[in-house]
Amino acid sequence: MLATTLPVLLPQAAIEEGITDIPSLHEKLDQLSRIMGMLCHMHQTMARNKNSRYTHESFLENLLDITGSNTGFIGEVVPGINQVPTLQLQAVTRPDWLQEMKRRHGSEQDNGLRFMQMDALSRQIIKNELPLISNNPLPDEHMVCYPAELPPLQSFIGIPVLYDRRLIAVIGLGNKPGGYSPGLFDMLQPLIQSYGLMLYTSMQEKERIKEELSNQMMRSDIDALIATLDDIVLEMNEEKVFTRVWCNNESLLFRPKDQVIGRNLAETMGEHAAIFEKFADELLQTGASQEYEYRDIRQAIHNWYNMKMSLIKSTIPGQKRVLIMIKNITKRREDEIRFRQTKADLERNNHLLNISQQMGAIGGWEFNTNTAELFWTKQVYDLREVPYDFPVSLEVAASFYHPEDKPIFTEAFTNLLEHQKSYCLELRHISAKGTPCWVKTVGMPVFTNGQVSHFRGIIMDITNQKVSELELVKAKENAEKAAAARSEFLSVMSHEIRTPLNAIIGISGILEENQLPENTEVIESLQFSANHLLGLINDILDFSKIEAGKIELEHIPIQLPNLICGIANNYQPLAKAKGIKLFTALDHDLPHHIMGDPVRLGQILNNLINNAIKFTPSGSVCIEVHQEEHHGNRTHIGFTVRDTGIGIAPEMQDKVFETFVQAEAATTRRHGGTGLGLAITRKLVEIQRGHISVDSTPGKGSAFKFSIGFDIPVIHPQQNKPQQYPAGFLQDMNLLIVEDNVINVRIIELQLKKSGAKLTTATNGKQALERLKEQKFDGIILDLHMPEMNGYEAIPHIKMIQPDAFIVVLTADIMPDVADKLSILHVKDVLPKPYAALDLYKTLSKYYE
Repeated sequence: MLATTLPVLLPQAAIEEGITDIPSLHEKLDQLSRIMGMLCHMHQTMARNKNSRYTHESFLENLLDITGSNTGFIGEVVPGINQVPTLQLQAVTRPDWLQEMKRRHGSEQDNGLRFMQMDALSRQIIKNELPLISNNPLPDEHMVCYPAELPPLQSFIGIPVLYDRRLIAVIGLGNKPGGYSPGLFDMLQPLIQSYGLMLYTSMQEKERIKEELSNQMMRSDIDALIATLDDIVLEMNEEKVFTRVWCNNESLLFRPKDQVIGRNLAETMGEHAAIFEKFADELLQTGASQEYEYRDIRQAIHNWYNMKMSLIKSTIPGQKRVLIMIKNITKRREDEIRFRQTKADLERNNHLLNISQQMGAIGGWEFNTNTAELFWTKQVYDLREVPYDFPVSLEVAASFYHPEDKPIFTEAFTNLLEHQKSYCLELRHISAKGTPCWVKTVGMPVFTNGQVSHFRGIIMDITNQKVSELELVKAKENAEKAAAARSEFLSVMSHEIRTPLNAIIGISGILEENQLPENTEVIESLQFSANHLLGLINDILDFSKIEAGKIELEHIPIQLPNLICGIANNYQPLAKAKGIKLFTALDHDLPHHIMGDPVRLGQILNNLINNAIKFTPSGSVCIEVHQEEHHGNRTHIGFTVRDTGIGIAPEMQDKVFETFVQAEAATTRRHGGTGLGLAITRKLVEIQRGHISVDSTPGKGSAFKFSIGFDIPVIHPQQNKPQQYPAGFLQDMNLLIVEDNVINVRIIELQLKKSGAKLTTATNGKQALERLKEQKFDGIILDLHMPEMNGYEAIPHIKMIQPDAFIVVLTADIMPDVADKLSILHVKDVLPKPYAALDLYKTLSKYYE
């Protein structure tokens, strides 16, 4: 809110309006005397002190004394945000107020004016560029960011400081007892004008110093930049005297730098002086840049240089400056010599190549465009099994190609003749005696003086190469068919094995929730056996995925200690049954959470631990985990599975990581296993950019070690809370279960028994479509492999009949192409059998509203 202001009036105008507070003659003389003293003092302080702030503060202090004011400021007018003029304080009555405001207001507080009503009144002066008196300002609205001891503004006079009709500063004075009179402006005017001149001079001096520093920095930067060049850069005046030299390595100069600067061309360039003089004269007369290549004037140095001479702009009118850049082109010269040598070698090689072609029965031909004559080399006659005096023509040449390939040759040769378009073809060829073969025939135009003078080419017998190529294509097709058959077989096997496994694991999970104490051991054994069988089929399928390059790694948080302990606990019954000890040793510095693929990491550890227990008849197995490196949010963790088992012979330690290899032939019979575990383990470690090795002594045990790098996530407390699914969490959700296996349907019904969902079943795709036409469903739980109409076939119809219903696919087929097929059908939710009930709950709960 602005204060009530009094218009600025001259003293005569004030008298006419009856204002009676103009100072008496004695007071005015006293003030004028003090003003003169201030002028002298101001110039003296400015001359004595380089610190302009002291001059401003001294000036403000004298102004307060002359005018009888209690508070005030001097502010320089500077561009603010969006070029809006604002004040930057040069002096203030109480500097500690400004410091207090900076402390309270933080980094947003600048050197501008922040004194409430003074601030508002000063902006009015900046806007109008006119003096202003306010002897009855509105009260300040104090805020917490201002000093509490700041006195309220009772009266105010604001004086613009102008120089050359431009506002450069504002002087604000306040709290004079009895207020301010307009006559004060006239009295202070000489002092203000003198101060304005001083301030403007100070500002100009600052700008000059700033510009000079900028120019010095620019010159230094230019010198530093040019000095980094490998070239030699010299500057020369119009008298052809060198004035500056830039070179980052003085040894590159033809003579020391101090023997160049201040000397002319004749004194520095030796035997090249005359030619340099000629170029310099031509440049100075015409302004055209000059260029010259020459050898080093030093006899012991065999370098070549390129000189470029040009004019550069001078800051002094009429003065000419010459820039000379000298570049070492020795390497280019050497390259030219090597090029000539290479060209000679190439010509010699071409000659030898011609001889080789003769030895390899590669024939050549030439067609003369001027005479229309066709020429064959001896090898062409031999290939076509005709006598050397056989009459040749273009039509005759085309007749030797297989009837099906002849049109291809004729079209290519026509394009060569009419459009100079080269060709390279592989065609079937039949000689005059009926001998079939494959040939590569090449044709291209030959230009002389810009005109086509000849067409030349070769004919090469490639029968052996072509036969091998066709056999390779056939083998490739057979391999692709075999791969497709293997993929189909693995897909079927995955479905056939995982379907009953899903039932076993699902039933064991339901039994676990409602188990009797005496059945605990039986259920644990059932779950371990099912998971072991699942691990074997996963090994086979994962090996197929890895070979196909389609395995994908997850990147999710892992509770590492919990994962290690959980895996160890799963193997405790097996270790106990063999009478061996199973230990874990975890590093205290081990991060609790890492980002990675818990399934793949668990698979690696399961394979190694299972092998260690399998091949350890007595003693112990120890799982060791320690942190190797830690930088920022990245850690490298080392894992070791150590046992006291039968060990591995040195010659077999590298081979155990190969497919279907075990240390002894009897190992499979004695201990079982597919022979894939370690091969898959190594591949799983390597695709995570890790490395695995083994250290073993026969009869004493083995230690399998691997190291993998992980990111460390930022874990929030709520992320550690397990998801809870209370009874009725899917209340009234209408679901259609499409599954041909009765046991799997029963498992889903038991898993969702307490969820509150309404379930309808169908045994195949056709039956599912009938159910969809009869009633509306929120979602469909769908198997892929079913009789009559499978899941892939049913999905498009489901989306057409009920497009709003979500689809969750439960499949025992986890081959890589399954995800690709479902992605094309826009199905995102896929649970591979066997699945955990919690995974099903999590998937369904996100659709529950």
